[in-house]
Formats: sequence, structure tokens, C-alpha cells
Amino acid sequence: MRILKNLQNFLYDQDYFIDIFNDCLHVYYYIDLLNLSDKSIELKLKEFILIISGQDLVVSKMDKHEILIKGIINNMEFKR
Repeated sequence: MRILKNLQNFLYDQDYFIDIFNDCLHVYYYIDLLNLSDKSIELKLKEFILIISGQDLVVSKMDKHEILIKGIINNMEFKR
């Protein structure tokens, strides 16, 4: 299933893609990591800032354009 989503993302050429599963948040095509704590993570995307708040948040995997965040996610906010 995940391979299908990755393929769809590539084919549709989206500016960003956010996937939530099993207490994980996977963000494709972020630009910069602005803030990192165990309660809040801020990511710069092309047209806005994504603010993730929760408990025990950790960056599990990180690549140039992809990031995987694990923990209890309580809220996501989009800020222009």
C-alpha cells in the first residue's frame, strides 16, 4: 500500500504529501525543520508552516525531502 502512495505522489508531482499511520506522521517534500522538541515540531513547506503538537514526538527517519515523526500526535496546524 505504501509503495502505491509513493508512486501516486511521484506521478502527480505534488508540492507536498502528508501521510498519517500507526502513531507516525510521514511528510514528503518539506523544505526545512524549524523547531524540534518532544512536544512540538515545526516544518517549513512550500506555502506554509506545519506545526505538529503532541507527546513524546521524535524524528525517527529524516532525508533531504522526507521526514518520519513518531509519537502521540494531538494536533496539526497549518500556518501561512
